[in-house]
Amino acid sequence: MDAHARIVAAHALTASFASAAAAGRDYGMEDDPDWRTVRWPEHLRAVTVDGRRVHLAALGDGERRPLLLVHGLGGRWQNWLANIPRLARQRRVVALDLPGFGRSQMPLEPVSIAGYARALDRVCDLLELDEPAVAGHSLGGLVASELALRFPRRVGALVLVDTATLLPGELKPRAAHLALQLASLLTGMLPSGPIARPRARQLAFAGVIRHPTLIAPELLYELTGGAHAPGGLAALNALAAHDIDGELREIAAPTLIIHGRDDLLIAAADAERLATLIPGAELEIFENTGHMPMLERPTRFNDAVERFLEAR
Repeated sequence: MDAHARIVAAHALTASFASAAAAGRDYGMEDDPDWRTVRWPEHLRAVTVDGRRVHLAALGDGERRPLLLVHGLGGRWQNWLANIPRLARQRRVVALDLPGFGRSQMPLEPVSIAGYARALDRVCDLLELDEPAVAGHSLGGLVASELALRFPRRVGALVLVDTATLLPGELKPRAAHLALQLASLLTGMLPSGPIARPRARQLAFAGVIRHPTLIAPELLYELTGGAHAPGGLAALNALAAHDIDGELREIAAPTLIIHGRDDLLIAAADAERLATLIPGAELEIFENTGHMPMLERPTRFNDAVERFLEAR
């Protein structure tokens, strides 16, 4: 396989079961307020975009700039559970299921990154989100970047988390789809009981989370709900076909880039390169952290996002 045609960063290795002891006190520590204290059904709703249902969670009504959260491939709005309550203390926070993921219906048109961006723009209209900050994880970071490029007046600030900005040809869709199927199979086989077992968590999640044994089983259980999404393969193909590399310098929104040093899917070097391409972008690398820093080190992540947004 060509060195650039990767789905796994060649220099990164899965952490051992025992290495969790050196993760640090903040790893997996829930922020305040704890997401488990929220009555989530009261904050769930759906809107209609181009004749299809888009499911979302909305929390908070503060005066600070609103925040829109966009999950990654195989995810859903619950990927942000550890972040929404804290970030919603002073602002409205909306986390949605992209079309074809979670409880959102598949779009009527072929899946594309541009189509996702248009859906986000429409959601912002329907919810009256005025120049929100948009945070995207992995695939969601690419969608957020597309939104900032195509609808520059819409986006007040960008937070790109372990963002997938691969050039077309760098991702092998067939191999990546097999990896996605394997991850779905492993997580789908783990109901709440087995997830409570540390070695089961290590087996199922070590490819995306650096130290799964330190993450609350309840949170990992919520992650498994994103498996088997009907839009997964189409989204993967859309990711592989989408090229905004030459346009990243045109992003005008203030941008914060957060990335896990030990991300097995997207190399930290990609984040460093991304920071050189987006004018004025700030970069924070979380050491000893995998592909999901917002769940692995939620307090540090929330601190970083709040600091960034306070200046905007």
